[in-house]
Amino acid sequence: DSNAQQIADKVANWSSDNRVKLNDEKCKELRISFARNQPDLQPIVVNGKELKVVQSAKLLGITITSDLSWSDHIGKVIKKASKCLYFLVQLKRANLPSKDLVLLYTTCIRSILSYAVPVFHHALPKYLQKDLERVQKRALSIIFPGLVYKMALEVAGIQTVLDYNESICDKMFKSISNNTSNKLWKLLPATNKNNYTLRKNRRYAVPRWKTDRFKNTFIVTSCIKEETV
Repeated sequence: DSNAQQIADKVANWSSDNRVKLNDEKCKELRISFARNQPDLQPIVVNGKELKVVQSAKLLGITITSDLSWSDHIGKVIKKASKCLYFLVQLKRANLPSKDLVLLYTTCIRSILSYAVPVFHHALPKYLQKDLERVQKRALSIIFPGLVYKMALEVAGIQTVLDYNESICDKMFKSISNNTSNKLWKLLPATNKNNYTLRKNRRYAVPRWKTDRFKNTFIVTSCIKEETV
């Protein structure tokens, strides 16, 4: 049995009490289930109208799908970033210094590729990681024509997309684990209290996982990575 309707009613009542009315036309229902036999759920009703059931929805710039895959989101990100490469081409033709072109890329294009990256980075399959890397390769080939990718990275003084996104995740996890007042600190597993000097001192009691989907979440993967460092 689903209690989604009761939760929706609470949200609608709270909105009404605070002089905010929900727009039922903009409200959607996204069902996430991995069961082989999908349950026959009743539609959610808001303001007397049934919400439309969708397979994907955009939340704060992140495309969430019913199967929690990231191909749709990465596809949209790559499409948006690729459109910005046109400006690099035009500025290169205008003989803008390479240093300025690299600055433009890192601030206006790479920022698109790395937006909210802790949400999906660890769950990306290799082919999607390569798709993101391909955008940066195209950008550097525009800025430094004739240079191989590895050499262009050294001249530009930037990391690969994979390494850069990894550093963002590491920085965010450290900011969470080292600050008890952080809003996400309560999501961390309980800390281990070891009285012995072990080869690998595990800081957190990482819960056992039954699926790779759970293992590849931001918190779990970051805890495991911290153990292996």
